[in-house]
Amino acid sequence: MQRGYWIKSKPNYNTLSWRENTLGHMLIAQGEGGLALVKLLQQRCPVQPLKVLFSGEKYTDILNGFIPEGIDVFASDEEMLCELKSQLSECLMGTQFYVAGDEAFIWKVMDELAVYGVQERDVEKELCGTIARSVYCVHCKTIDKNVHHNIHLCSYCNRYLFVRDHFSRRLGAYMGVMVDAEVPGDIPARQEIYP
Repeated sequence: MQRGYWIKSKPNYNTLSWRENTLGHMLIAQGEGGLALVKLLQQRCPVQPLKVLFSGEKYTDILNGFIPEGIDVFASDEEMLCELKSQLSECLMGTQFYVAGDEAFIWKVMDELAVYGVQERDVEKELCGTIARSVYCVHCKTIDKNVHHNIHLCSYCNRYLFVRDHFSRRLGAYMGVMVDAEVPGDIPARQEIYP
């Protein structure tokens, strides 16, 4: 029997599901993450206080139908993250968080939550939409977003990088290492593997 390929640092994402024994719930989503919230709310609406922050338009009418007091909708991720910061200072200890969106968005939210002492174990995360990666160039320390290929040209130092599966939670990015360090100019064919 062949062992599965597992990278310890690579994040695990699940389908959002309600946590029990909590004082409140905060749902935070972006774009296609709205569908993950719809599916979560179709399971049931919790009795504990519920707050929803959503960056996008597509699912707002459906989400508002589940929540009588409505949701906070934002035109951009940045506006939503600003509101999240102000609301985190008022959250009760024991609030559970649910985050859905693309990977870059999830880890921006995780950075904000960490500032307020929220542990990763208290956050349900669902990856939605694109699986494009943010890539950290280990040579010049630049982070490029929305990388779809296994070989990526760094936007700052112009090195061709191999996009590894090693993920840094602190940076919210996968590591990119120079692909032709040993044989300059020997660049393998690029493949789109993160649509």
